[in-house]
Amino acid sequence: MPLKDFARSLRDGILARERLRRANPGACVAGTVMFAGDARRTRLAKDVSVLGPTALFVTDGGGLTGASLEVGERTYIGEFNNIRCAGASIRIGRDCLVSQHITIVGSNHGTEPGTPIVDQPWHGDGVVVGDDVWIGAGAVILPGTRLGDGCVVAANSTVKGEIPPNSVVAGSPARVLRTR
Repeated sequence: MPLKDFARSLRDGILARERLRRANPGACVAGTVMFAGDARRTRLAKDVSVLGPTALFVTDGGGLTGASLEVGERTYIGEFNNIRCAGASIRIGRDCLVSQHITIVGSNHGTEPGTPIVDQPWHGDGVVVGDDVWIGAGAVILPGTRLGDGCVVAANSTVKGEIPPNSVVAGSPARVLRTR
């Protein structure tokens, strides 16, 4: 990438992050957070903390539209996270702990034969994380996941599907171990 293009992308990222901060004055967004997308479709409630480096993408794409990101009050999003709302919405509830190195994706590329994956339409039902949820370090939350209130996701787990409230899940794929 030529230096001029690199400088432009860096500037655009800083401006986008500042728009995100202005649109969500009650939240604390670290200076090393990378934000791409529409700040008007991103709602960070009062006392939300997003530490960096973390990447937040709230964009339409792959034929999907209407992406949004909503994070409830007093939720903590740690360092080195990747949250991607590409045409599908992600909602993270109140009082949640999102540890480090987490990936949450609302949609994926298609995989039909005969068409390069990069050209495939995207699909996905977004992600809903209930209130009072703890997502351990290194977890991956896939499109269509619904984590009930009070869930605990163990470190390095891969979660997809409906998880009942107060469940403790672990593994790849994650399975319910017990209730809390």
